[in-house]
Amino acid sequence: MSDRLPEVTADHVTVDDGDILLFTVKNGLSKIGVCQMDFATGNAYCLYSHDEPVLTFSEDGASDYSDKTFTERGSVAASSTIAKVIDEAFDSLRGGSAPEYALPQVLRLLGDGLYAVSYLKAYPTTGENMFFWSGYGVPKQLKYSSRYVKLIAEDKNYSAPFLIASHRPTQYDPSLVKKASQTSKRGNDLFGISLHISGLYSLLLKGHHAAAAAVIEDEPFYTFQIQRISDIWKIKDEDGRQTAVGFSSASFKIPFSALGRDQIRTVLAARKYPVPETYRVLKSKLCVVKNSNAKSIPNQLNTFAETCPDADMVASAQGIGELTKPMLDALLAGSTTLDDKVIISDNYYSSITAACNYLRYHSTDDFINFALSVMRNPELSATYSYVAGCLVKYTDKRIKTFLEEVLASNDAGYDKIMAVAKRYIDNYDPHQTVPPQDYLKSLPDYVPKEKEKIISLDSTKEMIAAGEGAELIAKHMSKMMHDDNGEKQ
Repeated sequence: MSDRLPEVTADHVTVDDGDILLFTVKNGLSKIGVCQMDFATGNAYCLYSHDEPVLTFSEDGASDYSDKTFTERGSVAASSTIAKVIDEAFDSLRGGSAPEYALPQVLRLLGDGLYAVSYLKAYPTTGENMFFWSGYGVPKQLKYSSRYVKLIAEDKNYSAPFLIASHRPTQYDPSLVKKASQTSKRGNDLFGISLHISGLYSLLLKGHHAAAAAVIEDEPFYTFQIQRISDIWKIKDEDGRQTAVGFSSASFKIPFSALGRDQIRTVLAARKYPVPETYRVLKSKLCVVKNSNAKSIPNQLNTFAETCPDADMVASAQGIGELTKPMLDALLAGSTTLDDKVIISDNYYSSITAACNYLRYHSTDDFINFALSVMRNPELSATYSYVAGCLVKYTDKRIKTFLEEVLASNDAGYDKIMAVAKRYIDNYDPHQTVPPQDYLKSLPDYVPKEKEKIISLDSTKEMIAAGEGAELIAKHMSKMMHDDNGEKQ
């Protein structure tokens, strides 16, 4: 793959939040990475796999606080060599190997730098209840994809649980979903491997069909997430001056004192995105390659994905430390403070919406009780539209009864939610159309493809002599294309 000899070392460092597994990469192959594209408009970047554009994203005005617009374009598995490395790491993790032994070969594919690895619960959705393959190829601005996540203080770490697909929809195979539900497990966990991009989002490198199985079965899905450590961590001193004290990423803050000099030098030397050897090819492909090959993903997967938390829920859950009953009672009474302390925000509307999302993440029952209390308080009518929009995501008799009361009341205060209430009641069905287990069972069984027989040199000579050389070449080319685009599970 390259004349360079990558060096990957693994270390455990201890910080205030606990133990962190760190990988130091030197002479990395940069076969998977991000490079800045010289586009005329916007601040555009491309995540690539060798010479294949996998994902492009742009920032509005290059602001660290702005959400990014993403477009999926290709596949990390386009190179059979890269796919083989990732497959072998996945198989090793599936067999129970520790990440410090299973992942170095994957880290070799990345650029120089310091990388932290964590095992976390993840969701194969866009952060808005859409299955992650469903919007493939469509440019979309992802909420909370900025480096600084709204509702979460800048000095606080957060996890990045939302996944972006790195394989084309053409690689979706329902029989592999059924197979993955049984075989793509580490212990009892359905899992994959991901690479953090920005904010709450990561690219799923391996485990797409396992993620689909988890969504269908409403089971948790986990990834070994690789996160680049490259930002400077600064704190303010007593005089208000900022001082650099370490390095950071979305999920980790590591003081200089916890790192060796060699690790510090590696981060400082590799903070900028490198220009890959394949830059010209990548740029030319972005001008001519179609975003996606047409293949529809079953709509039922979107229905199952609706059970996953959305971006507002996750950001609120990670940004709010706790919400006690006295705090909730104070919010319902119209106050943003309790005992002279701000509960969530000085802004009342933001406080109510964030509280709803926090409760939705932690307890559906608590959320419904709180939301109905908000909706019955005329003083909180400014929040009705948002809260009602959250309520109608759930099928619950209490919600139906309340919305029937709304329609019968003709109260002008509920004018903005009348249409929502009518639609909810008209479509109310306490039973899911397709039970998850029945849907999974209905998928076809996986049937391994027969291995092609090895053709001996003697028989090759005979085929050529018989005028079958063209057919032989066609078979060889077909197999090469399958090896480059197929996904091993």
